[in-house]
Amino acid sequence: MGRYQRSSQVTSTGPQLSWEVSYRLGPPLIYLQGEFDHDTASLLRGAIDLELKENSPVLLLDFTSLTYMDSGGLALMFETVQRFSDPGWLGVVAANANVSRLMEMTGLLDHPRFRLLPDLKAAQSALSAREEK
Repeated sequence: MGRYQRSSQVTSTGPQLSWEVSYRLGPPLIYLQGEFDHDTASLLRGAIDLELKENSPVLLLDFTSLTYMDSGGLALMFETVQRFSDPGWLGVVAANANVSRLMEMTGLLDHPRFRLLPDLKAAQSALSAREEK
């Protein structure tokens, strides 16, 4: 735990995405704000790569302040979930209805190493259940 918190903001002439990494629940928890699309996904990939270098068995993305996600963001989600092996998983917290529907329509919700969590309390419960196994 005692790792520091990181934050980054990506601004271009188009969409904007900022993120902050926290370890308050144990594994990396990346809070996203703005638009997760083709332009910003490649930049977020670097932050995800950095967090997964530590071989974390879980990565959480908090979508509470995410306003938009397109196929570029979705492609990064599929790419990231493929990096996990059992019992590891990628969790998305508090996705809005549009983003949730996109993940459902593309089959991401059916992936065995993916979790859609309604809030941070549910994320904490999922992490606790994982530790008890």
